[in-house]
Amino acid sequence: MNRPSSGALWLRLAFLVYVVGILFYRDSIMDDTFIHLQYARHLREQGMLAFNAGEPSLGATSPLWLLLLAGLGATEIAARLLSVACGAFSIWLFALQARRFCGSLAAAATIAWAGNLWLLRHAPNGMESTCAVFLVLLAFELRARAPSRGRDAMLGLVLAAVCLVRPELALLPLLFFTADLVRPGRFTRLRLWLPLCLLPCVAWGLYAWSQVGHVVPDTVSAKSGGPAALAWIAVLRRSLAMVGIAHPVEGVAIVVALFVQLRRLRSRAVLGAFRHPLAPHVLLALLLVLAYAGLDVQVQPRYLLPVLPAVTLLGCIAWRAVWGGGSRAAVSFVALCLVATFTASALRVLPATRAYSQALRPALVSLVQEVEARSPGRASVATPDIGIVGYYGHVHVVDLGGLVDPRAQEIQNRLGYDEMLRSGAFLDLGPVDFVIDRDRERERFAGHVCRDRRWTPLRTTSISNLGLSRPGPFFYTLYALERTNGSSPP
Repeated sequence: MNRPSSGALWLRLAFLVYVVGILFYRDSIMDDTFIHLQYARHLREQGMLAFNAGEPSLGATSPLWLLLLAGLGATEIAARLLSVACGAFSIWLFALQARRFCGSLAAAATIAWAGNLWLLRHAPNGMESTCAVFLVLLAFELRARAPSRGRDAMLGLVLAAVCLVRPELALLPLLFFTADLVRPGRFTRLRLWLPLCLLPCVAWGLYAWSQVGHVVPDTVSAKSGGPAALAWIAVLRRSLAMVGIAHPVEGVAIVVALFVQLRRLRSRAVLGAFRHPLAPHVLLALLLVLAYAGLDVQVQPRYLLPVLPAVTLLGCIAWRAVWGGGSRAAVSFVALCLVATFTASALRVLPATRAYSQALRPALVSLVQEVEARSPGRASVATPDIGIVGYYGHVHVVDLGGLVDPRAQEIQNRLGYDEMLRSGAFLDLGPVDFVIDRDRERERFAGHVCRDRRWTPLRTTSISNLGLSRPGPFFYTLYALERTNGSSPP
């Protein structure tokens, strides 16, 4: 009987680490997951881009993820399994990259990536983040291999998928386009992959335009403050902190390697670094963070996940440069990385993730059930968390966050979120029967009157946090908007 090779054993160990990790984070879920599922359900059932049935809108960032979920039934379990599978495939592709870049530390780097904090946290949540990682790594793998018509055609399709899974990742085909323009003899490759990259993107753009009259998702304005003088500093600091939490070992190795090599750097060495095969990975990561900073994007760890393999690869290369490529260096690298993941998970990330994920759905679903019990027809509910409310409730959702309706974001920019509610300006978005308010104060609008409507609290639920950066508790309060003359709202 043939025994498995050492490479196969290490890869199996990496998958084991991944499986154990996602079991700890198995409860991870987000309201955004259900926004995608709601769009996918209406795309599947009606062939329409719509959050509320019959009302075209473009409030989801990932067209490819919508199409995949629609094809798989638009169910939560399908979303979760697909996300986990993409994470597993990303480990396999990472192993191929690690063999190319990390030499004798390839196995250690692969296991370290399989145990990456943000990969484990986001793999089970049913979002497109792991799919983006998989596609970016696949594009780099195809790019690294010898050119051929079939391979370059595949590269074009994969790059199209990259653009459609996360729009900001269009930076990757832009990098490849620039490289093919400036490198001698590479234009023939560009002519093959570029049309195949553009065609699916143009097709989606035409379809989106026919549905909603534009191609840029409404979520862009809701999650971006636009160019600002000093906001980029806060975005860079936040991005660096997120990377540091998941990659402290790699970060230390990179800093030490730079310090050791500082005196040896010459112009040739600098140019050689730019020509290193890993340079495009690192450049994509830098450009992505700079783009987020320039647009003042509310960066979340999952936004950075597609470029985090570059951090692990670069950290492993730095570790080998400083401490060598022997077995002791390999074991110490992977052991420290896994200990860092376990420590960050145990002390901060896992408790907050579990508390949020386990409480979010019950908190909102119970309010939706209260609405349906009080309103036999299809009531209109205004809420900042639209995903779970829309997916589980037979209600019309008025989006207070501007993810689906950009008018809400315009009102917020003018008045602020709290004043939008207090003044009743959100009623300009359409008829509203009920409001779900989310705040640190319980029933803060009880008895409040605006635009001849009295806010009558019906039920309140709570949640311990809204993520790592927003500790609570927060209260969700369901209000009925009642006419001050005692009649029911229209």
